[in-house]
Amino acid sequence: MFSSIGNEILIRSAVPLIDNPLEGVTPSIAVFGVKFTGAAQLILGGLWALALLILAGFFIWNLMKWGIARNRGHSDDIEEGASGAKKTGIAFGAAAGASVILGGILALASAAGA
Repeated sequence: MFSSIGNEILIRSAVPLIDNPLEGVTPSIAVFGVKFTGAAQLILGGLWALALLILAGFFIWNLMKWGIARNRGHSDDIEEGASGAKKTGIAFGAAAGASVILGGILALASAAGA
């Protein structure tokens, strides 16, 4: 039994590995030209700013709901406002650090050889 496993390992290791056809290729939008690159950066920057603005508004709204519920003593509304503020705070942090998060994912993928 062990000799057949050993033979299988030797046979499989003797098979040459296929080369990566994308070796040395990196993604770049510069190939589409300066105007496209500038427009893409402008649009993505605008969408990113809009997302941050909306999340900041929801965060302030949830803080306001939380404060009003605390003043009135409504325990259910306190929980709703607090959990909403936590969720939107985390979402705002993730949106603000999106470039760092995406850069880390790309660095991890390139280190893994993908």
